Amino acid sequence: MKSGSRHRPWLVGGLIIIGLALAGGGVYWQQSRTAPVKDVARHAKQVEHTGGLATATIKQRLQPTLSTTGVTQTRRLSATYAKQLKPLKAGSAGKVITNPYRTSPLSALILVKTKAATQVTTEVVGDSPATTITHTIKGYRTSHQIGVLGLYANRTNQIKVTYTTKAGAKTVQTYAVKISKLPRDIGTNTLKTSTPSKMALGTGNAKLTFAVSSQGLTYGLDAQGQVRWYATNKISHVFKPLKNGRLLVLTKKKTSDSKYNALRITDYYGRIYKQYNFSGMFPTKADPNKLAVNTVIHHDAIELPNGDFLLTVDDGSAKYVEDTMIQIDRQRGKIKKIIDLKRVLFKSAYTKYKATHRSDGKKDWFHQNSMVYDQKHNLLIVSGRNQSMILGLNYQTGKLKWILGADQKIPAAYKKYLIKPAKGTKFQYNGGQHAINILGESDGGNVLHLEYYDNNVAVTRGDLKTSKKYSFGTEVSLNQQEKTVQSLWSYGQSRGQANFTNIVGSSYNVGQGNTLIGFGYADSGKRSEFVEVNRQTNQVIFDVNRTNFAAGDWSYRAERLSLYLKVES
Repeated sequence: MKSGSRHRPWLVGGLIIIGLALAGGGVYWQQSRTAPVKDVARHAKQVEHTGGLATATIKQRLQPTLSTTGVTQTRRLSATYAKQLKPLKAGSAGKVITNPYRTSPLSALILVKTKAATQVTTEVVGDSPATTITHTIKGYRTSHQIGVLGLYANRTNQIKVTYTTKAGAKTVQTYAVKISKLPRDIGTNTLKTSTPSKMALGTGNAKLTFAVSSQGLTYGLDAQGQVRWYATNKISHVFKPLKNGRLLVLTKKKTSDSKYNALRITDYYGRIYKQYNFSGMFPTKADPNKLAVNTVIHHDAIELPNGDFLLTVDDGSAKYVEDTMIQIDRQRGKIKKIIDLKRVLFKSAYTKYKATHRSDGKKDWFHQNSMVYDQKHNLLIVSGRNQSMILGLNYQTGKLKWILGADQKIPAAYKKYLIKPAKGTKFQYNGGQHAINILGESDGGNVLHLEYYDNNVAVTRGDLKTSKKYSFGTEVSLNQQEKTVQSLWSYGQSRGQANFTNIVGSSYNVGQGNTLIGFGYADSGKRSEFVEVNRQTNQVIFDVNRTNFAAGDWSYRAERLSLYLKVES
């Protein structure tokens, strides 16, 4: 110490105090970056400082508008068919209208009147008993608008319609309906295996295997791999059945648009009931003053118990993408809730992310691709590919409950949220996973039975030894209280590199003890494969290869859905 300092002890003491304060402040600042977020609202300013957006700004940039164009056309066509039905004579063959609502070529509408009140059963004659699709329309009436789904393309279909009176008397009328060939964009679907007697085909064989498009034509296959439904309007990622028997799809506002910014409530006939339009005009990272059109909803949309929709969105940031959710009011389309995952996870997850790169320079640090909501326990589960994480959140508060993901690059303060293998078991942690879903629960909701598709690619974290060697569908049991997990079943490892999919994919329990797996990005996106496998025997009972489709239009998910959706009262 210099002699001058020895004569000024107050100076030395002051410097020590300042140094300790600075050190303490540094420690506090460092901890504040990694400490779990206890109050999402208080965390907002930090997020905004790193390039995120304020809630008010997100609402301003994303607020959807209601479109009446398609709804008006649907009402006009429905009125036309009602008018055409009115003058028909009872007992006549009636009138058949193919593709009645212009976007569903493998559908038809039969207008007919009967002398007595009858109940109608339709039968589209298939190439085999398992591909013959039947459906009964409940109720007895004399004026009928009979909807028919599941026609074949490029042939003349035989539709048998049975009219049954309340007394049990039956009359059968057969209609010949010619349908033109399929569009080339669907690609080639090659049947490898089919055991219909063991498949989950539903009542009247009306359940098809739907290849949900990434950005193109979505279609449904029967038990022999034949296309029995498709929509001519292009769909991206979102194709969900709703509780009222309708469908929620993400499509384009106009066919000529480059982006998918119309969220539509429709059905298998193509009727449009409601549509929410998004502008998608966001600032670019290169020049925040310059706007460019983007697709707002990117991977998933779910129906909440109150009928509202929860959507995965780009929130309009010039820096970050695919890390936000919004809840919109079903009736008005107004945004009611926003969940920004930057306000949930640790700062380094999004500020230091370098695992993937986009051509526009924005950070796709989380890449949320699916979600599921448990109303009873107010639990929202979300999947993020680029963090190789499945998160459990309190939906009301937005607070983190647990993390299913490998213990790599996790700040010490967040390790308490990590789910660990159950005692005495080994567990392969998820890598780049998709299609999270709740199959069931026990112990009052504490133990969750989950299913998901594990791409098995260690993006930010994952199983480094097996990464990119295979992909698989899996079911696991997760104990939220003990924060433990154990594997219950998986399939895909035996297929090895041939069915490794770097992106996209799905794995869904479809009934009959079977799971339908969509290996959507096989052979680096040149092939999609749909495999139904029995979980007890691991026997493959249905297998279709899809090839020769347009670049970028691999099948995002494979789902087993009924053409005749159950309508809840």
